[in-house]
Amino acid sequence: MNTQYFRYALEVEKTGSITQAASSLFMSQPALSKAIKDMEKTVGFAIFKRTSKGVLPTHRGVEFLSHARKIALQVQKMERALQKEDTTHQLFSLAIPRAGYIAQAVSEHVGTFDRNTDMEIDIMETGAIQTIDAVADGYFVLGIIRSREEDREYFLKAFAEKYLHYESVWRSDYVALMRKDHPLAQADNLTPEAFLSYVEIVLGDEDVPYIRTSEARAVSGDLQNKKRVLVYDRATLYDLLRGNPKAYMWVAPQPEEVLLGNGLVQRKCPGIGKFEDFLIYRSGYRFSRLDHAFMDTLYLHRNKVAYAE
Repeated sequence: MNTQYFRYALEVEKTGSITQAASSLFMSQPALSKAIKDMEKTVGFAIFKRTSKGVLPTHRGVEFLSHARKIALQVQKMERALQKEDTTHQLFSLAIPRAGYIAQAVSEHVGTFDRNTDMEIDIMETGAIQTIDAVADGYFVLGIIRSREEDREYFLKAFAEKYLHYESVWRSDYVALMRKDHPLAQADNLTPEAFLSYVEIVLGDEDVPYIRTSEARAVSGDLQNKKRVLVYDRATLYDLLRGNPKAYMWVAPQPEEVLLGNGLVQRKCPGIGKFEDFLIYRSGYRFSRLDHAFMDTLYLHRNKVAYAE
């Protein structure tokens, strides 16, 4: 269950009113009502009842709220620790996609931590849906997801349903990534159709079948390669590309160091579509000093890749 829901329930208990609680939480009354109903559906019983004295907890609701209060206090303590401005304990928590410039920014940021001071760093590379759930449920503080242009509204709706704030980090065109000696590496006027006879390396996400597993889909239709290798690890995909002169992958523009280090090239291909990277975090979260420092580093690495195109 989203730990943010506990805060909502406790505010309703405190005010005795959905309307007053929504105002205190800076959200709409319908949104709060829906959140409470979703929470009651999840636990399997009514937490509140309407009476002449206002909205009051049910008998089972009182017990539930007691547990919710304990959990909320623990989450609050964790967030306060994460937001400390001193350097007595360095905490950083982030879920990210398998992406070159983001991974480089994380590596550089972590390298700036004081090795003589306690640190707790939690980094997870995973898919977009898993990142959204991990941030909403409080397992990670920050998250970055990548969305295709046509999936944008789906993800914005998911952010709203999970009460997540977001900001757009980068929006650009996909490119084709391949070995320098790939048959299309030096070809002119590339089109998506030109790649259909070659092997596509895909970052798959089998847990989310309604999100396409192949990025090889033209904006104009249902173009999809029948020769695909699904992988779930960034290092593995580079190995596969290096080892197969006829493999390729649709990716966000890669840092020059990644291209040179793996003997790869990237080529623009009009018509393959755009992506957008979003930073997400829970409603009400205040960035720590280390969070702000990471964002500065992230934008520096994004700009290096964006301006090199």
